Amino acid sequence: MIISVKLWLLVSLSSVAADLTSYVPQLTNSPILGRVTTSTFALDKPQCLFGKNSSNTVWLVVATSTASVGDSLLQAKTSYRDFSTTGYYHTYAHDETFYNCTSTPEYMRVGGDSVCSVTDTYCNKYLPQGTYKVKFVVFNNTNILIDQTKWSNLITLSAGKDPAGIDTWPGGRSGCMIVITSILSVLLALVVAALIGAFIIGRKNLPCFTQKTQSKPKTMPQEIDLKNYKTHHVSEFYDLPTH
Repeated sequence: MIISVKLWLLVSLSSVAADLTSYVPQLTNSPILGRVTTSTFALDKPQCLFGKNSSNTVWLVVATSTASVGDSLLQAKTSYRDFSTTGYYHTYAHDETFYNCTSTPEYMRVGGDSVCSVTDTYCNKYLPQGTYKVKFVVFNNTNILIDQTKWSNLITLSAGKDPAGIDTWPGGRSGCMIVITSILSVLLALVVAALIGAFIIGRKNLPCFTQKTQSKPKTMPQEIDLKNYKTHHVSEFYDLPTH
C-alpha cells in the first residue's frame, strides 16, 4: 500500500512538472500582510512544478498589462533598468532546485527590493503604480529558452491616497473619533494642571537658601560698681594747712 502511494505521488509530481505550460502564476492565498501593496505583490512560490536540473535557470518575467512580450522578447533577458522603456523585465533567477516540493506554503514578493545595486542587474525593485502580469520561463545552460508558464491574471497594485484629498475637517470624522479625541484632550489638560499644582506646592516646601542677617543687639554700657569713698576721715588725722 505504501509503495503504491509513493508511486502515485511520483507519477503525479512528474505529470505536474511536465505540465508546466498550463501553470498560471497567482497571488498567494497565505494570510500575510501586504498581499498587494502600492508597490509590491506576493505570488505563490511554485512547488513540484520544475525539474531538479541545477543547470537550468528559472526566471520570473514581470510585465505591464499592456506590454506585448512574445517568445523572442522573452529570450532576450531584460533588466529592471530598461523596464520604463520595454514594459517588462526579468528577475528572480534561480535554478530548478530552488522550487522544490515542501509541505509549507511559501510566497515570492515581486518588487521587494528598495534599491538596485550597481552589480545587481536583474534586481527586484519596487513597482510603479499600475497593473501587471507575470510568468515563469526556463533557460538551459546555454541561455536558450526551453519552457515557460502561462501569464498570470492581471494584478493591480493598491492605490495610495492623495494627501491633498484627505478631509481634515472635524465634520468628516466619525462620532467615536471625536469623542475619543475630546476625552484625550481633557485628560491631557488635567495632567498639565496636576503638574503645575505639584510644582507650586513643592516650591512652598523648599528650604530657604537665603538666610536673613540677624542684627546684633546693642550692648548697653555696663554699670561700674564704684565704692563710695568718704574723705571726711582724712581730716581727723591730718590737719590741713590753713592759708
